[in-house]
Amino acid sequence: MQNTGRYRDLPTWRKAFKKEWKKCADTPITLPLNLKYRPDVNRWVCTCPHLVKSRFLLCKHLVQGVEPVPPVFFLQVKRSRTAPVWSHPLLKALPSQITDKADNPQVDEEEDAEKSDRDDEEEEEDREEEECDDVAIISHLTHEEEMKNLIRDLHSFADGLDYQIQFRDNRMLATVFRYGGSFLRMMEACLEKERQHNLNQGPPIATWDSGTASAMYYRTRPRRSEEGT
Repeated sequence: MQNTGRYRDLPTWRKAFKKEWKKCADTPITLPLNLKYRPDVNRWVCTCPHLVKSRFLLCKHLVQGVEPVPPVFFLQVKRSRTAPVWSHPLLKALPSQITDKADNPQVDEEEDAEKSDRDDEEEEEDREEEECDDVAIISHLTHEEEMKNLIRDLHSFADGLDYQIQFRDNRMLATVFRYGGSFLRMMEACLEKERQHNLNQGPPIATWDSGTASAMYYRTRPRRSEEGT
């Protein structure tokens, strides 16, 4: 009887993920498929417009390109900052979606090496995201109070890092990159999104891409010349 608590206590993001997944699974796919769409379930990427808008980077082409998943999948699936963004042993491509990599074994070797390097980091990020996803529900503070507290701490920590420079201790620098990697990547993605927006040059950042998805909800600030207008 107590096992039902696992479902009742499911993190909010997993409940929303499950709901969107089922919606994508039930949405009919128009055939023939638009040639502009290039779904790749192995890397979990698709160029359809729905994926760009999806909070969880889901679309009907990808969800229906894998075998049906059991309920336990929604309890255990892990998300990553790099492709594929969703991973689970039960997440298997349909035979029609499997691509043959036998002709290019180097691809497999590179992907295995990349996966090995990021496994520990992704597990830590997954735990952090589950804890932080419900912060607005758990905390008694308002959104503005939470943001101001965060900004205050970031300013204080930046001053602390500035103080470290005089000691020239590369171990501290390495520690910052190691343990702050996910935050630094998000920072770079947000600032790059803002730079491209304000320069009005080059293609806009594709926030559905796993490398820039963290900038999806970041609103760019106006150029200084536009402030106050």
